[in-house]
Amino acid sequence: MEGTFKSPRPMPNIVSEATFSHRKPKKVSQKKVVEEDCLPPRAPVKSAPPISRVFKHTRRNSIGALQVSFRDNGSKIKSPHYNERSRDLYFEQCFEVISKLGAGSFGEVFKVRSKEDGCLYAVKKSRDKFRGDADRKYKLEEVNKHELLKCHCNCVRFIKAWEERQHLYIQTELCEMSLKDYLEKNDSTSESVVWEFLVDLTMGLKHLHDNGMIHMDIKPANIFIGLDGLCKIGDFGLVLELSKCDTTQALEGDPKYLAPELMQGRFTKSADIFSLGISLLELASDLDLPRGGYTWHQLRNGQLPDVFTQGISPELRKLISWMMDPLPQQRPTVDEILAEPAVCQAWKWRQRVYLYSWMKQSIFRICSVLFAIFAMAVDGFTVAFRPFGESWMWSKSLAKPDTSFHEDLSFSSDVMVYCSSPVHLTPCSRPDQLNISPQIYPEKGRITPPFHTSSPGHERYTPPSERTKRGQLFDEEGFGPKNVVGPRNLLEVFEDAAKQF
Repeated sequence: MEGTFKSPRPMPNIVSEATFSHRKPKKVSQKKVVEEDCLPPRAPVKSAPPISRVFKHTRRNSIGALQVSFRDNGSKIKSPHYNERSRDLYFEQCFEVISKLGAGSFGEVFKVRSKEDGCLYAVKKSRDKFRGDADRKYKLEEVNKHELLKCHCNCVRFIKAWEERQHLYIQTELCEMSLKDYLEKNDSTSESVVWEFLVDLTMGLKHLHDNGMIHMDIKPANIFIGLDGLCKIGDFGLVLELSKCDTTQALEGDPKYLAPELMQGRFTKSADIFSLGISLLELASDLDLPRGGYTWHQLRNGQLPDVFTQGISPELRKLISWMMDPLPQQRPTVDEILAEPAVCQAWKWRQRVYLYSWMKQSIFRICSVLFAIFAMAVDGFTVAFRPFGESWMWSKSLAKPDTSFHEDLSFSSDVMVYCSSPVHLTPCSRPDQLNISPQIYPEKGRITPPFHTSSPGHERYTPPSERTKRGQLFDEEGFGPKNVVGPRNLLEVFEDAAKQF
């Protein structure tokens, strides 16, 4: 029986190729969702004991905050607002936390105000504690990359770093927002803004590449818009030095912006060019970049979707296609990008903003130098006049009667009664002994003189012996014997009373 039998079950519609999708509009809520809450929970490591058992007693937990610097590592941080004996962290004592900017796999970023200069900064705290010396050395390499690079207006400015209680803190300049936040707030971006961002980011990459470094993680989340209006490259956690030629510790960045040759273990400067090109494609179009699959490989093969690039000018589309070339050797360098006519035209319009940024940085450096000189002058003035202030305070406090003998537990009760009696004029109550200066006996740290210390021009007090107690008591030089009533019986007392009458 010939014919077709129609199945009662629904048949799936098989699509041979996946399609690109538009960026979904983000609903702006009153409460910002922190990225840390969206991260999947990490499974515990069962092949190793907990960190608290392996690294239970570490020396770094008890020595306070240590400055992290490959120029002068291990020195303690000095600040007038920091007390090492306090249980609070250096971060809590010297900074005022205003808000939490975000969180990620590395750690948390806070917007803070410094109590020393009153300026706003961003402080990034590592999420996990150091898992040993190897993990600590790896995390501290980000500080080394910051110090190797000179200050550039298109790179996030590094201030300082420190470690405390097995956590790393990195203080940088505060930016207005990241490029990722800019994409979420703005549905579309004008092409003039894209050209301006292209100039800024290419200048920042040039600064990195000229110093022999590869960023390895160029993406909108690591690109920041500064308060001066310039785009800056930040987050140097995956930066790779080409001079070391050791790529065993190299890690790839976000797969959405990953260059195809990195999957084969080839780390070159062209990988940053590809990541910058695909980031500009996301900025200029409404394309939602895939994390994998067929469309992911389609973008790595140089096939840009025409539906999403219709509103882009031919010059910008050509440059983005050149930067996303499948072959790394065919991609342009940073110098070739800056030599493009359209980029040169955008650079001319951008020079005004660069001039403003240069003036702002110059003023900031001058103010920093003046503040440092003022702080050094205040410290020197305080140290120079500290002995005079202390002696003045001592002389003022010594105007009161000296009662230190009563507080000394080395005297017996009878001696204390003898010295404090208003009838007997003893050496401990003489007027010249009341003006003893603490500088005369610095080894004791108290006003009272030691027992076996003799000083010319000063009297020495010796506790009365048993023989002196039984016989007559005599004063020091210049004093006669004291009138002491000896022991008498009751009969003698009555006889003396009868003679008087």
